Amino acid sequence: MRLLRLTLPAVFALLLLAGCATRPLPAALPDLQPALARGDQAYAMTQLPSVDPAVLFALPPDLAASIARERMRTVSHKARLIALLDLLYGPDRRAFTYGAPTSTDAAQTWAAKRGDCLSLTLLTYASARAMGLNAQMQEVRVPAIYERRSGVDFVNRHVNVAVHLRNDTMQDMMRTQVAMLDFEPQLTGGELGHALDERGMVARFHNNLGGQALAAGDAPRAYAHYRAAIAADPEYGAAQSNLAVLLEQRGLLAEAEALLRHAVVLSDRPDVALAALRRVLVAQHRDAEAQVVAQQLRSAEDADPYHWIALGLDELAAGRNRQAVDALEHAQQLTAGFGEVHGWLALAYARLGESAKARQQLAQLDAIEGGARMAGKVRKQLGVQ
Repeated sequence: MRLLRLTLPAVFALLLLAGCATRPLPAALPDLQPALARGDQAYAMTQLPSVDPAVLFALPPDLAASIARERMRTVSHKARLIALLDLLYGPDRRAFTYGAPTSTDAAQTWAAKRGDCLSLTLLTYASARAMGLNAQMQEVRVPAIYERRSGVDFVNRHVNVAVHLRNDTMQDMMRTQVAMLDFEPQLTGGELGHALDERGMVARFHNNLGGQALAAGDAPRAYAHYRAAIAADPEYGAAQSNLAVLLEQRGLLAEAEALLRHAVVLSDRPDVALAALRRVLVAQHRDAEAQVVAQQLRSAEDADPYHWIALGLDELAAGRNRQAVDALEHAQQLTAGFGEVHGWLALAYARLGESAKARQQLAQLDAIEGGARMAGKVRKQLGVQ
């Protein structure tokens, strides 16, 4: 697969204790409706907030007209893609600022010329479809990045847009070209992720609003948005994990446990839900069950390369380079083709004065991603040739 990777401003999705839904709900799990009904009563919720997908993805008239003109002017899909990016983000890709006080729909994001991860993804996806491109929203796995705001811990997730380009010649018919519109390509390595439909994006939009409300101290509004996220996509584990935190705060431990057990099954990275489930079990003095969950958590982390990458980056940032090497070497054993692992290992080795190993890692990075920006930065910073 040939990847055309295009760099846009850095962007992350801020999701409280987020988990990504990847599997259907097993029949063996208990029905969530009793737990949700108790939560609705505790938070006096009578009506779910609503997000209309038609409004979420609607483009403003001026942008829609400009896209229509560019679509008529360009023929090939590659030319349309470049024209679209020039139109949206400017020739230097710096017309937008990352970051916003709240998630916004496509039209609001265009008007503000700034947005968070979901906002920019909504705008890019809707514009690409209007341009006649085969675009797909997706959630991609990245090392966990934790942030604390107003006493609330957030786990950042990453979403981007993949555009499948039409092959230009008969010789290309057996190859797929994918343009990855990624706001932080060195973070993801340009991999395809978990495809998201409009329902999934509506759920994540509500989840973001819920996290922002909780950080602002408005637990009832946060609860309402998490409930709306579950209604939009019942297989979205992050919203269930988030809602469980609010139920736990109201002392509804059995109800929180039910939601967390669902979230563990639904999440491709169940560590956050498992940690919360262990806490709920300990609060009920169910120590034997808590120990089982703790072992599951250790097993999940040990087999998760992203856990070790995140740990390695934390150690690097703290200047503990030997510990960083240990964590990143473990990640390397669990992965293949992860250029970023080799890049960070090269940096850690170089800081330890192990130049030969640093050069070896850079060679592996070059083999995976020829001319990678990360390799150039490491060589420039550390003098590794």
